[in-house]
Amino acid sequence: MKKAKRSKKINGFSLFLLLTVTLVTLFGSVVHADYDDWIRPTSISAVGKKSLTMKVGEEKKLRVLMKPLYANDDFLRWKIVSGKKYVGFDDYDRNDDSIDIIAKKAGTAKVRCYINGKSSKKVTFTIKVKKSSGKKKTIAAKGSTTKYEEVYDDFDLEVRKLTSVSSKYLKWTIADKKIVGFGSSLTKGPEVDFLAKKTGTTKITCTNTQTKEKITFTVKVVNRYEDFDEDDDFWEHYDD
Repeated sequence: MKKAKRSKKINGFSLFLLLTVTLVTLFGSVVHADYDDWIRPTSISAVGKKSLTMKVGEEKKLRVLMKPLYANDDFLRWKIVSGKKYVGFDDYDRNDDSIDIIAKKAGTAKVRCYINGKSSKKVTFTIKVKKSSGKKKTIAAKGSTTKYEEVYDDFDLEVRKLTSVSSKYLKWTIADKKIVGFGSSLTKGPEVDFLAKKTGTTKITCTNTQTKEKITFTVKVVNRYEDFDEDDDFWEHYDD
């Protein structure tokens, strides 16, 4: 009987010891996880160059490296210290080890990342924004650039233009005047009248004589009842 009681005591002690070790392990893991979440970076450095060039409309990502590597990046803060009219943040999260920026206007800006509460621990990026090399279009076609017209019908073609473009610089030309002719003496401007003379296909071009930009329309003149049958795709475009 005494041996049996001793066995129960030993088993009870083992169970108590097992529970204690388990609780300590779990509690230690929680404390360790919370501790890691609140580790403040001691220093930061730029990933890549601290001076870069961007074009207007371009987007880029700036990055920093924290030490220690397992520090919490919520302690970081991004700020545009100069040139807010030249660049802007394209990211709502300003507490991170990276940030997206967009170039808005030609000029020079400075963007800084620093450890919150330790303003001396910082990295400053210098960004030079240049104008985009792409030229802005001054004219564009209004509607489809392929037109189907009937013989002897008059029609008009039109382009959209920037307000800065004078109508006198928009010149219209016809590749084959036997197929299509001008409907009036007006051959310049954003909208011009034409007359379909005979069946066939020709090109009509509107040119901005200042910039040399061109918009070309393909005009197909048809005899409605003879050149197309009921299943032809002419009927899809006829009302364009």
